[in-house]
Amino acid sequence: MTTSRRKPLSIALQGGGSYGAYAAGVLEAILASRRVSIAQLSGTSAGAVNAAIVASALARGSTTDARRRLKGFWQAVAAPAVFDFGRGTFGPLEQSWRENMALWIGGRALSPYQANPLGLDPLRDAIAAHVDVDALRHAIPLSVTVTNVRTGLPRVFRDGDVSLDALVASASLPQLFQAVEIGGEPYWDGGYSGNPTLRTLVEEHADRDVLIVQLTPNEAIHAPRDAVGIQRRVNEIVFNASLVAEIQSLAALREVARDGDDPTGLRRLRLHRIGPPRADVLAGGSPLERSPGWIARLMDSGREDGRSFLRRHHDDLGVRETLDVAAFGAAPWPVEKARLPADAGARSQAGLGQA
Repeated sequence: MTTSRRKPLSIALQGGGSYGAYAAGVLEAILASRRVSIAQLSGTSAGAVNAAIVASALARGSTTDARRRLKGFWQAVAAPAVFDFGRGTFGPLEQSWRENMALWIGGRALSPYQANPLGLDPLRDAIAAHVDVDALRHAIPLSVTVTNVRTGLPRVFRDGDVSLDALVASASLPQLFQAVEIGGEPYWDGGYSGNPTLRTLVEEHADRDVLIVQLTPNEAIHAPRDAVGIQRRVNEIVFNASLVAEIQSLAALREVARDGDDPTGLRRLRLHRIGPPRADVLAGGSPLERSPGWIARLMDSGREDGRSFLRRHHDDLGVRETLDVAAFGAAPWPVEKARLPADAGARSQAGLGQA
C-alpha cells in the first residue's frame, strides 16, 4: 500500500516523564502500520522529544529509523551506563533529585540552582543523540510547547524553529532543572501551559483526524489522603488542565460552526484518543522511575494499545469521531456522539474507545 493511500493522522503527544515511553510504544505501532501515515505532530515535554525523534527520522524518509530511534532513546533513559554519559557524578546527582522531590512534597525543598549548581542536564545529551535537529527544517509540521517562566504563558516552537534548547526546555521540570534561556527568556516544562497543544494541528487542517496520546489519567479512583498521593493527584490535575481546556474550546467552536458557514473546517474535525495507560500498568511505577523493566513495560503497553486502536478504529478514521468529549467536561457533539459505537464506554475503561 502506498503512502498516498494511507489515512493521515495528526498526532498530539502529552508529556509525563517516563510515561512518555508508553507514547513511544504507541508511535511504534502507528509507524509499523501500512494503513495510516503521520501528517503532523504536536508534543510537550516527553511528548515533544518523541515527536521530534519521529519527525526528524521521517524527514530522512524512514519509518524504520524512526522506530529505532524511539527505542534507542528510551533504552538510553533506562540504562544508567548510557544515561550517565561518563559523568561519574550523575549517580549522586540523581539521588539528590529523588530526595529533593520528596522534600518538595514536604515543603522543604532546595531549588535546582542549589541542588544542581552546575546545571547538569543528561537529557540534553540523550535528545541530541536521537534527534536530527537539522532535519526538522524539512520535516512534517511539528509543534513543541514550552512555558515562559516570567509570564506563565505557553510558547509554541514550530517546524524549523524547533531547536535542541526548545526540546530541553519543554522537558525541564522546575523542581529538577534550571530554566532554559532562549532569546533572553527563561522557559520551563510546557506541561504547565499546553499539554499538548492542539491548536496548531487544526489551524490549517481542521478537517483531519487528530489523535491525542494521553498519559495522565483524567480521574482518580479514590480521593487520596496521604501526602504522596495528594501531590500526585495535584500534578495530574495540573498537567491535564490545558488539554481539558483546549478540548472544551474546540467543542464549543465546533458547536458554533455547526449551524452556519464553516470556513475553518471545524465541523469536520474528528478527535480520537489512545491512553491513558491502564491503572494496573501505572501502578508499577511513577513518572520519575526509569528502570529498564519499567520503561519496557510502558513501551509494550503502548504498542498493544496502539495496535488495538488501529484494529478497532481504522475504519472510523476520516469518517467519525471516537473521543467522547463529554469526558472532558465539553458539550457532546450531537452528530458524532450519535455515531459512537455502542461499546465505546466499555472500551474507554481499557484506555481505548473514547480512547
